[in-house]
Amino acid sequence: MRDRTMMPATMRVPLSAPLAASAFVIAAIALGGGGSPAPLPELILELLAFGLIALSLLLPWVIIDWQRVPQTAWRIAALTTLVPLLQLIPLPPIVWHALPARDLEVRALALIGSDDTWRTWSMAPSRTLSSLLSLTPPLLALLMTSALGQRGRQWLIFTIAAMTLASLLLGALQLSAGDFSSLHFYGVNVPMLVGFQANHNATADLLLIGLMAVPLVVVELVERRIIPNRPVPVIAIAAAGSAVVVLGVVLTASRMGIMLLPIPLVATLWILRPWLAMNPRRIAYGLVALVALVGLGVLVARGNPVLEAVVARFDFSQELRPQLWRDGLYVAQKYFPFGVGMGDFVPALIADERLEVIWPSMPNRAHNDFLELACEAGIFGLAALSAISWTLARALWTRLRSSQARSAALAVFAGASLAILSLHSLVDYPFRSMALACLGAVCAGLLLDPRQSGETASAVPSAGKMR
Repeated sequence: MRDRTMMPATMRVPLSAPLAASAFVIAAIALGGGGSPAPLPELILELLAFGLIALSLLLPWVIIDWQRVPQTAWRIAALTTLVPLLQLIPLPPIVWHALPARDLEVRALALIGSDDTWRTWSMAPSRTLSSLLSLTPPLLALLMTSALGQRGRQWLIFTIAAMTLASLLLGALQLSAGDFSSLHFYGVNVPMLVGFQANHNATADLLLIGLMAVPLVVVELVERRIIPNRPVPVIAIAAAGSAVVVLGVVLTASRMGIMLLPIPLVATLWILRPWLAMNPRRIAYGLVALVALVGLGVLVARGNPVLEAVVARFDFSQELRPQLWRDGLYVAQKYFPFGVGMGDFVPALIADERLEVIWPSMPNRAHNDFLELACEAGIFGLAALSAISWTLARALWTRLRSSQARSAALAVFAGASLAILSLHSLVDYPFRSMALACLGAVCAGLLLDPRQSGETASAVPSAGKMR
């Protein structure tokens, strides 16, 4: 039997590893979009993740080569799970009694003689355990992606592009079939493009990320000589695909999603820059064309009920998020610096929600991922997030300075995707969607180099070679 350490570097990532990673991304997008109101699909995805982990341990090097996972990925995984793990450790009474805002709990337990029992840092340990288990799919996506070589990472880009197209097709069928069609998953019947997600904002984020996958796919097809290596066909195909995805983002009626469109569009221009041969005159023409398209879109929206509904979404007069943020900030300050425990935000908010701003329905999130993290994990969660962000920012900077054009293009895709998710997190909760969390983890993995990778990425042709 051959020693695997003597195998050529190009053989150390078998075909099964990219296939497994791509299949898992498909499952994450298809099953992870329901959120906590739809636990069964998420449970299936979690079981799938545990199954892949078990299979990879039984059959090393087939699903994921653990020796290729970089140390940075392991550190990110450790930082992500550290706080919820600590929150589940039972503490003696003298310790948990001293935690912020525990007086009421102590007095309530004293009525039944249970105030001297050991209890966890988390005020609702079952919710924290559920949150910890929900981290398994995105962390697996991070480790699988970081261990892949260039070929496998390109497969993931193709997979994201394909699932973006599938989401658009499903969303179009949902819109044409009416509100009560069985094509609407999770019981969501809204006149918006939602696709595989329960939340139209999550769909917008998926499409924004998929928008940047379009030019990467086009570049790869040029590399494989499926598309002629000339500016006209490359730009025409990329522009047509991008236009369809942009329309999908608009049809989600996600206000923040539409406002974030410039990020993937700029990233698309950067990826296609060798074929664009940008100069001041062409930039001016492009700006004029953009203004004309925006004006045309406004005129079309006036006569289209679907687009009129999208425009109407930008009326912020009845916006309730600021009130929710105010109550969330109070919760964060009340339990600072330890927090209430991962997954415990809703009961903590309901206990302190102001009566004059109670929502018609129970709030399920803070609509600000960073504020919710401060409420649940306190300064420790924010410190872990800062450390992870700094690590990924350094990896992004290193990748952007790479002499290999393909490596830099993947870095632009990954960095812009994480920026989109982070900016949307200011007014929503994309990282609380298991589907988007897995996509974010894939993007983080794309920024990390696998250990002992013998593969080399072929550079995208320079502008001079394409002329």
